[in-house]
Amino acid sequence: MSTDFAILAFFSLMLAYLLICEIFTILFRLTGLTEETARFQVISMLTTCGFTTVESELITSSRKRKKLAFITILFGYIFSVTIVSMVINFFTRLNDENSLQIILKAILAVIFIIIIWYILLKVNFVKTRFDKIISKIGIKAIFKNQDNPIMVLGIFKSEVIAEVTITNLPEELLNTELKNSHIRSFYNLQILTVIKPDDSSNPVTGDTILETHDKIIVFGAIKNIKNLFIKEKLF
Repeated sequence: MSTDFAILAFFSLMLAYLLICEIFTILFRLTGLTEETARFQVISMLTTCGFTTVESELITSSRKRKKLAFITILFGYIFSVTIVSMVINFFTRLNDENSLQIILKAILAVIFIIIIWYILLKVNFVKTRFDKIISKIGIKAIFKNQDNPIMVLGIFKSEVIAEVTITNLPEELLNTELKNSHIRSFYNLQILTVIKPDDSSNPVTGDTILETHDKIIVFGAIKNIKNLFIKEKLF
């Protein structure tokens, strides 16, 4: 294996590693975790570092999270073994060719990875588009349109703002105007926005009727959101 090919392979592997990290972060967010918590869990599993008992309860409390965790850890072991072997191969070749030239190429590869990582995380258009594509695939593949994925967007003390993708409309909301649904009086939730499948936003009034495939932005306690939109036996 030539040095250039080894560097290219390492660059491709690291790029795939970062993409896998983001993909699983999005998938864990669909189960109700915040972005910060989801990313911490994914990095812990991919790097095989593990986490504390309290943190592990977030995974073991959900069937879907346990399945995702198993797949994530599997990827982590595969990447760890492959990366270690590539690093060893890289250093063994430092004596075969110009060491400075090899190191410079490796540094350039790392810089490219950092740039791509920055674009993926910081450029809103790219991040939003990427999140939307992965979320759509995740909802169909993992949730099988049987659950209502919840993605926490922000935390305010004991309450959150969350995006709920309605794939299975709860009976309380079926063909029912919001003013008659008791969503406020019983669940203490407030629906802020309704986003239709064509990405158009509709104003929320008492006469609003939610439909399957709508996305809603809702404010309230995460426990109440789960109680309304997720069957307890599935979560």
